[in-house]
This record gives sequence, C-alpha cells and structure tokens, in this order.
Amino acid sequence: MVKMSLNQKYTWQDFLKEHPEHREKKTKRTSAEGKKAFEAAYKTFVKKYLSEREEKTAKIVSKTVEKKKALIAKSAEYRKSGNTAKTAIALRKIGAMDAAIARNAKLIERSKTLQKNFK
Repeated sequence: MVKMSLNQKYTWQDFLKEHPEHREKKTKRTSAEGKKAFEAAYKTFVKKYLSEREEKTAKIVSKTVEKKKALIAKSAEYRKSGNTAKTAIALRKIGAMDAAIARNAKLIERSKTLQKNFK
C-alpha cells in the first residue's frame, strides 16, 4: 500500500474532472477564483475521505476484536488440555491482534483530529 499525503489524494486534475465548467472557462489554479473553488472542493473531498477511512478502520477493529475473543476461548481450551505449545502460539496471535487493534484505534483518532481541523 502506497502512503500518500492528503494533498496528493486530490489534485487540480481531479478537481477539473469533477468540475468541467472550470476547464471550459480555462480557470487557472493560481487565480483567485480557482483557489477558492479548489479549496472548497478539497475540503469536501477530505471530509468525505476521512469519514470513509474512519468507518473502514472501525470495521477492521470490530472484526479483529471478534477474532481475538474466539482465539482467547481456544487458548483457554488448550490451557485446560495441557497443550502448552498451542497455548503459546495462541497467546502470540492474541498479542499480535492487540497490537493491530491499537494501531487501528490510533488511526481512527488521527482521522478524527484531521476532520476537526478541516471544519
């Protein structure tokens, strides 16, 4: 996955594709009208993009939590049966899921912070 900044996700060319009237008028990017129109479109794009990203990440977190609960139950079964090798493997997987949940929660918080800054 290529990481791109928000500025790279929405460019002047994207703006012109969405708003062909500015292409027909040959509005320049640096003109006052062009700047104002692009900034307004950019803000709406970023808000929509960040909310979608937040929703996707929340779904990933909920799925990971469900998998973790199932793995915890299996780990308890392994522990009761005395299978220490499988218990250790399950505990490592649970730790990895905890890390993934923390990473995604951090991403959700960053998205919320960015959304607040664009209002």
